[in-house]
Amino acid sequence: MKKETIWNKDFILLLSVNAFVFIGMHMLSTTIAKYAMTLQGTAAVAGLIAGAFSITSIIVRPICGTLIDRKKKKSLYLFSLVTILISMIGYSLSSTNGMLLAFRLVHGVGWGFATTIGMTMAANTAPEGKIGEASSVYGLANVLAMALAPNLGTFLNENYGYRVMFLGAGVIMACAVVCLILVADQPVPEGSGTRKFTAGSMVQKEAVVPAVVLFLSGMVYTSITTFLILYATETGISNPSTFFTVYSVAILIVRLNSGKIVDRKGPEYILIPAGFFFCGCLLVLANLKNAPMLYLSAALMGFGYSGNLSTLMALSFKRAPKDKRGAVSSTINVGMDVGTGIGSTVAGILAGWMGYQKLYLVLCIPVILSTLLFAFDQKAFRQKTWIYKE
Repeated sequence: MKKETIWNKDFILLLSVNAFVFIGMHMLSTTIAKYAMTLQGTAAVAGLIAGAFSITSIIVRPICGTLIDRKKKKSLYLFSLVTILISMIGYSLSSTNGMLLAFRLVHGVGWGFATTIGMTMAANTAPEGKIGEASSVYGLANVLAMALAPNLGTFLNENYGYRVMFLGAGVIMACAVVCLILVADQPVPEGSGTRKFTAGSMVQKEAVVPAVVLFLSGMVYTSITTFLILYATETGISNPSTFFTVYSVAILIVRLNSGKIVDRKGPEYILIPAGFFFCGCLLVLANLKNAPMLYLSAALMGFGYSGNLSTLMALSFKRAPKDKRGAVSSTINVGMDVGTGIGSTVAGILAGWMGYQKLYLVLCIPVILSTLLFAFDQKAFRQKTWIYKE
């Protein structure tokens, strides 16, 4: 009997496309604000431009999700990649912050579509019993990008200037387009094109609670990372950025194993232990005194957070009908986007009021709530109660 595997031509090509998309994004993440400052922008303007693409991304995701389930996925994906490519070229031509902001918003449209469609197409290439593994491995592209892209962007910028860096990111996006062209198109389910486009069709009920879980955990993640370097420096720890190196190693360990565990045993074997690890990270940070404690917190955060998105995405894909996976991907990603988007603002308010140590203690509350909510929802789904009543 032939062994089922996720490794086929289309999955490998889609994994490559995802890596190129994230490399392009992370190349700019550490430099776009600096470029805005060179165009006579203030720190506030630079911050707005850096985060502006998240605004259009969140807006277009629900629309994208329902389009994926009704239209040709490959055509939509190509549209998103070309849109991002246009934004990269636009950055290189921008001579004012107004132009830079406009192309940043365009980038957000492409990003919202690309990250929603890509996961859906990748899941569709996998055997039904391997969706968890496919989701987990697919997410490793982001880990690779986080490790390589910021340094690549900085190298190009410092040696050749901003415009070459932007055009370099454009070349990477062109590589993504070429890879996607080689992917076989995925058929549109019969009759799906005639379904009415409504507000309700943009949200998939099987993914609502997982999206709320991601909203809560994403908010905590951003709250940790936003002020971590400042907090660690104030504590007297040198080179606190090593936290992210340790975290990346932990992500790799989790992602290589979590998908197989989800497929074989169930998502509770990942997400419930993750809740304990995440709380452990926060408790260590609340009592932070030295570098080993900082690195321990990084490892605990890696084990506690890095598998959440892929696990909840796989869980929701398995729950929902196959022709609704676009809406699933959109619902999940909106939850994560909103959580990570407001996390730093909430953390800033709380830190100013109670200090960093108490902030990290308080953040245990949403982690505990998200873990309990997941457990309740998993039980409700299996018993076909609550929103899952037939």
